[in-house]
Amino acid sequence: MKTPAGLLALICLLLSFENVSARAAEIEMEIFYLPHRPAMTVVGKVLQIAGEFAGVTVHKYSFDDPNSRKMVAKYHLTEHVPVVVFINGKDSFTVDGRALRLRNFPKGDSFVPMFTGEWDYADLRTILAGLAGEK
Repeated sequence: MKTPAGLLALICLLLSFENVSARAAEIEMEIFYLPHRPAMTVVGKVLQIAGEFAGVTVHKYSFDDPNSRKMVAKYHLTEHVPVVVFINGKDSFTVDGRALRLRNFPKGDSFVPMFTGEWDYADLRTILAGLAGEK
């Protein structure tokens, strides 16, 4: 049986393209936290938001765990902060023209006012949506 040359060429052309259908972006999130209830509550909410996006890998590091020291040193985390979130190696982002860092408690969910950060959960969603290619 003969296969038409045009059909064979079309099949070869289709096989030569990489499948780019709806593949989620790879996003790596690293959460550093003090193992205290208020910080753990924030970590839980951050994990919940991360779970809303495909392709997000999360690693958690307790500041009190000796096994986390290498990662704490990698990011030069020397000040006392209850929560720090790095996404793809960064904790500084611009959202709606505002520069912010994902450090301390989010606005509206701060245990201690002096540890209120520059970010809120909506900012985190916006950052993840942008990295995931969503609007």
